[in-house]
Amino acid sequence: MKTDVICVGLTCADVLIQGVDLTTPFEGESKPADTVTVSVGGDAANQAIVLSKMGVKAKLMTGIGNDAVSAMIRQVFEQAGVEMSETKDVAGTSAVNVVVIAKDGQRNFINSGLPESTFFTPDLSKLKDASVISLGSIGVPPFMDAKTVTDTAKVAKASGAIVCADVIYNPGSATLEELKEALSCIDYIFPNEEEARLLTGKETLDEIADVFLEYGIQTVLIKIGKDGVFVKNRESSRVYPAIGKKVVDTTGAGDNFAAG
Repeated sequence: MKTDVICVGLTCADVLIQGVDLTTPFEGESKPADTVTVSVGGDAANQAIVLSKMGVKAKLMTGIGNDAVSAMIRQVFEQAGVEMSETKDVAGTSAVNVVVIAKDGQRNFINSGLPESTFFTPDLSKLKDASVISLGSIGVPPFMDAKTVTDTAKVAKASGAIVCADVIYNPGSATLEELKEALSCIDYIFPNEEEARLLTGKETLDEIADVFLEYGIQTVLIKIGKDGVFVKNRESSRVYPAIGKKVVDTTGAGDNFAAG
């Protein structure tokens, strides 16, 4: 059966904490929170789960540990209907993020670092028969180095799929210049405004988008928070406003955007 979308990238467990004030001292050993929940996170995982819940046939290519956390992660994938034949069990622990969510919906992360499971090697021979292939986020595992990004993007493009990618600013990962061969294979890229400025060294949305277009990307979508998204290709540019809803939690917002 043909897969609509293959999502390649990171999976982790998220511990989501809402309604706790970390700006004041602890009284004793603990602080109360409004809610504490455990969920699955990570760029590719979030995309695959959201797509599957929307009725899209989504396959996830990722790595998870062989610990108790991985059992919970797999159960969430199964319940969402995510196709997991390319999900690899890697010896060791799974990645875990603690997400502290403020009253305005913004969040901060405390993470477990990057265990070996996050640096799985994508099986490029399986990147076929999909309408869309999404590289979860350039700049985080497994897409930290230029070779992995370039090899994956070239095979994805050669398969005839539409190639999409989010990208973050990470001083320890490959630069745009080092990624130029990979970027020329990407049809749609989804940076947010702050990270796009850091990646390109430019200030205005038009200038930022032009840098990505010069590397051969077909369409640039810059997420601009409550103002929506700035979209530019070689013919036109436009801001699409955000839907007027109250923000309660921005966790996974970029991954949900990519899935949509």
